[in-house]
Amino acid sequence: MPLYSIKMRAAKDDLHVSGAERIIPQNAVSSAVSALTERALHHGLGRADFINIKMEEVTPAQLEYLDALPVSKRPAPTVEETYQIMRSMLCELGLEAKADELIDLLRHNHPMRGAVLYDVATSQRLEPDHERGIRVTYMDAEGAASTSSGKNHFREAIVLATKVVHAPGIIAELCLSDDPDYLVGYLASLKHGYVRLMPMKELGNPHGGRVFIFDSTKAKAEDAINYLEKQRVLVRGLPVEKPANPDPQQIFADELKQLKEQNLYRSLRTMDSEQSSYVEMQGRKILMFASNSYLDLAADARVKQAAADAALQWGAGSGGSRLTTGNTALHEALESKLAQFKGTEAALVFNTGYMANVGIISALCNSESVIFSDEYNHASIIDGARLSKSRIVVYKHNDMQDLEAKILATPCSRGLIVSDAVFSMDGDIVDLPALVALGKKYHLLTMIDEAHATGVIGKTGHGTLEHFDSTCKPDILMGTLSKALGSEGGYACASKVIIDYLKNKARSFIFATSQAPAALAAALRAIEVLEEEPQRAQSLQHNVDFFLNALHAEGVEAYSPTAIIPVIIGDEATALQVADELLANGVLAPAIRYPTVAKGTARLRIALMATHTEAELAQTAKLIGASIRKYKNN
Repeated sequence: MPLYSIKMRAAKDDLHVSGAERIIPQNAVSSAVSALTERALHHGLGRADFINIKMEEVTPAQLEYLDALPVSKRPAPTVEETYQIMRSMLCELGLEAKADELIDLLRHNHPMRGAVLYDVATSQRLEPDHERGIRVTYMDAEGAASTSSGKNHFREAIVLATKVVHAPGIIAELCLSDDPDYLVGYLASLKHGYVRLMPMKELGNPHGGRVFIFDSTKAKAEDAINYLEKQRVLVRGLPVEKPANPDPQQIFADELKQLKEQNLYRSLRTMDSEQSSYVEMQGRKILMFASNSYLDLAADARVKQAAADAALQWGAGSGGSRLTTGNTALHEALESKLAQFKGTEAALVFNTGYMANVGIISALCNSESVIFSDEYNHASIIDGARLSKSRIVVYKHNDMQDLEAKILATPCSRGLIVSDAVFSMDGDIVDLPALVALGKKYHLLTMIDEAHATGVIGKTGHGTLEHFDSTCKPDILMGTLSKALGSEGGYACASKVIIDYLKNKARSFIFATSQAPAALAAALRAIEVLEEEPQRAQSLQHNVDFFLNALHAEGVEAYSPTAIIPVIIGDEATALQVADELLANGVLAPAIRYPTVAKGTARLRIALMATHTEAELAQTAKLIGASIRKYKNN
């Protein structure tokens, strides 16, 4: 049976995201192509919008078999100590005079699209194209599985390193992974074998590099490049990857330690009171600027009374899933109210907003679908898309020209455009008219997540459609009951056909015990209160304008058309310092950090409430300005 070489390259906006190699039998080609495509769509550097897969037949005479390098590891307490270990190993290879230059080249000067070919004899870089670098191709492990879509750093690195150090004139290879969540790199040489080094960078750092250390007195550069890029190689006898520690929990303890060192560790805050504009925390009264209860309805006496009455009448729990024993008149009353409130034919309630997105998207889309998703979409949208097994095409944030270009480049028989209405970390609003128009033009379903829009935007708080004067309506309006409505749960509002389909196909609806009666009754009463008192939404919108002006008066840059106001700090440690300073002064405005937002864009995520007073807003703006000036200048 012939062998085939399969090479995958994935790119996003013409920037390299992922690459992989397989040399496999003909009967494994189909599963390998599927696995490599899945990998390209779910990479730590972002989902690709361009995937190139190349397949070539390989004859036995073209193959060279190499024995895998022996493997060892050299962990260190800190990144800098790791590089000291690397330096000492370079010295052992007779490269003491070049060690610092080589390490600097690895850490700072070259993105990991291809490798630097550095000649120690002349101190010159010899790769013909410095942007592309040297790309090592045509290699695999003998007998490697073809079906895994995940990246096995260990296996792939040993295969590549083994080929590299056998190339003419190569002394060693230095590697730093570009995966932001993978902190391990290596030094490989015939003298040392493959030596795993860790940690080589901080968590969340996307920089990677690869340096091939070459000696032109031993071989010609063109011979080395030809071997690296064209010689077909199968590596035999890869060592089995063993647990990193005899205690299987130690890996989690180590990662938690790294999170703390990188100012990325998260902990819980305990509230000792109901969620309102003020909360009790550890015996202190704290001004709340972090709650999603935008209209303060979670603390409204009428909403609480409705929840209490429902618990007494209907019991503490629902007793089963909606399709068995868990359906009540409260469920149906709430769904009827939601459909009327959003102007759709029908509605369906889910236990949480997360479960709504996961259930809706994975039910409406399948492996034949294409999902066009905004790059800033909420994690629940991303997870629902992944579970659907659809092809996922990510378009630039709120960029309708890019969306249309990607629709044209990705023809499909069924598809979905999905976007947040108000983006949860930036507070900006989707370009709904253009998005819906594209859906109609190209016969695609459209879906909007209104979690942070309902009760927040629109003249009377009805959300995105009202904000755009009801001139455009997507096919599905998804939302949550747990933010401005102050209760708990999620929902879909759509046509009767789509809602009936979700009842029969959405797994997070079918297989979940339905919501407690108290949550249903609270949400129902909250919608009624909002309809009776549209001034709540108007007060919230006034507070947004007032607070932005107060921040600007303090020299703080912040912009948002909604109740979510990001104050970008940048550095994670500084953001934590500012947040801690605010809390010490009686204001809760937590720091949001990687991976919730991109590395280096840590921020305060201010969430305003309709019941905040102008005096509270002005004082908080002064505290934020003072804290930022204090810590950003240190």
